Amino acid sequence: MKKKALEIVYEKYSHEVYLYAFSLCKDHYLAQDLVSDTFFKALLSIKDDNVDIKYWLFRVCKNLWLDNLKYRKHFSNSPLDTFQFPIEDNTLSKLIIDENKRNLYAAILSLPPSSTEVVILFYFCNMSLKNIAENLNMNPGAARTLLFRARQKLKTLLEEE
Repeated sequence: MKKKALEIVYEKYSHEVYLYAFSLCKDHYLAQDLVSDTFFKALLSIKDDNVDIKYWLFRVCKNLWLDNLKYRKHFSNSPLDTFQFPIEDNTLSKLIIDENKRNLYAAILSLPPSSTEVVILFYFCNMSLKNIAENLNMNPGAARTLLFRARQKLKTLLEEE
């Protein structure tokens, strides 16, 4: 992939890939690392412009996240895991100004991981159900059902507040 083309792709999709990465890991700094690693892989791997780049980036990001989980599981006995780093205000919380949006996003993150992933991809990344199904290796009907059930769960969570 040419350098200029990668810059254009980065400007166009980096925010969506960040939101997706953050929904997976719920850690601002790790999400930033996942985004940078995703685009680094794009620089090294993609040779042609015929690839549907947005969905490829999401798939690479998820695979990097899964690799990170395997790595952390392997080294989970390290003494640094017991140390709590101070939580700083992050970019995402600055973007979400309205209290209703914060409650909604918190409710989305409290859903099961597969439901969270579908909601983030559908509403925040503007992916179609067909593309979500391809990205998550499921059929479109299963993706539609998962999104429907996630909406129902979100409705009950938000009505409780």
